[in-house]
Amino acid sequence: MLSAIILAAGEASRMGRPKALLQWRGRPFLEHVCDALRRAGVEDRVVVLGRTSFEILAAWTPAGEIVAVNLKPENGQFSSLRTGLEAASEYSEAYMVCLADQPTVLPETYKKIIDFWLLNKNSIVIPRTIRPSDSILKRGHPIIIPAGYRHLCFEGPLDEGLHWVTHSPSVNIADLEVADRGIIRDFDTPEDYDSLVRLEKQ
Repeated sequence: MLSAIILAAGEASRMGRPKALLQWRGRPFLEHVCDALRRAGVEDRVVVLGRTSFEILAAWTPAGEIVAVNLKPENGQFSSLRTGLEAASEYSEAYMVCLADQPTVLPETYKKIIDFWLLNKNSIVIPRTIRPSDSILKRGHPIIIPAGYRHLCFEGPLDEGLHWVTHSPSVNIADLEVADRGIIRDFDTPEDYDSLVRLEKQ
């Protein structure tokens, strides 16, 4: 069994509003991510919210997702991951770490990453794709962390985050090249979001 941890607790200080609720193609970013995971067959889905949890839940209705709230989102993304891991099923064999501000990742990309993990169950699976600006392969999200490495997510320093886990000498890494550039595209500023809106109108 695989669990998805959707991180949506960020303060979004540069954006000025919750990124999870930004609209694309008539739906919030968060709904695009959750819907893609549903379509990819992920049944255990945990959405981690932060201080804007009431605002998000007033505008977005879970459809089978478990909602967990990080009471100290200022501690960073790693603390939100820990909150999600604690809420995930105890039967999970691995955890797919997803970002709420990546609405353009395709369902088939999630499925491809999952299928690759099924062949590499003892490795952290990290997708990568060609970055258009310099034609360099760049790693992105979602990544899959096997349950055997779960303890590392609770041992690493909060300020280092997932980098500490993926660079631990005790882990195996399996890179998967995908065509979907959505895995490296997130939206941190109003300018980033405007570029997505402009693209949609073309």
